Amino acid sequence: MNRLFIRESQGRLTSAAGNPIDKVNIAVTGLGQNVGTTFVASSLAFYFAEKGNNLTFTQCLTPSRSNGLLYDAVAMDQRFHSRTFVDFYDLIKDGKPIKDKKNIESGINWRLPTPWDCEKKLDLDQEQKSRLIQGARSQICVYDFEVEEDWDKFLLDMDVILVVVDPLPSKLIRHSGRFKQLKQMELAGAKVKWLVNRVNAGINRRQVSGYLKSNDLILIEEFPIEAVYADEFFCRFHWQNHEIRCKLMDIFTKVSHEMDVL
Repeated sequence: MNRLFIRESQGRLTSAAGNPIDKVNIAVTGLGQNVGTTFVASSLAFYFAEKGNNLTFTQCLTPSRSNGLLYDAVAMDQRFHSRTFVDFYDLIKDGKPIKDKKNIESGINWRLPTPWDCEKKLDLDQEQKSRLIQGARSQICVYDFEVEEDWDKFLLDMDVILVVVDPLPSKLIRHSGRFKQLKQMELAGAKVKWLVNRVNAGINRRQVSGYLKSNDLILIEEFPIEAVYADEFFCRFHWQNHEIRCKLMDIFTKVSHEMDVL
């Protein structure tokens, strides 16, 4: 078994034998909608980037149905005020090349749908989605997957699948069908890690563990809502919030050490 871990001194991905790993694809998806998938995915991208890894973040969603964009939340238009932000969705829809195209910000290549993609309803067909995913070229590629059947078809192409869960019982019950689907992937051999988000004192952890049929859950405590709102008002990535970053650091270190990549 080859295990994936970060050598703190070098910041390079290696196997247990010390051999370098050229590329790792990490999918982050939700057990349902609005569970904090983008929060986890973008923060995880920062974690690995700070270890010295070359990293690409790709947001995989359907623009015509999007209710909110990371592009807006962190003010990408202002970050790229004097630079050109490459619109990958637009290029792919037009059949134009995307090789070597980059949007580097804070050491990460951001491949995000834009407000204009949403206005023009630039939804990608299956072939175009495949091109978006396969076009990521970095040592670590993090994919923020929307909960949608057509996007789910790419999950098994990933080296690791992180499933973000909101432990609210009504949400767990509502998405029982999706849970069975993802659990089947895990039982079939996919490397799936379950991240329970928004954990607070009212959560019955034993019941959540029993429902998810796992004793190896990764728990992320609920952050104050005012901190989340403040980050957007200050156009910050949540990872750039010192309190959030400090609490996520140990969690993501555990995640990185538990990700087995064959």
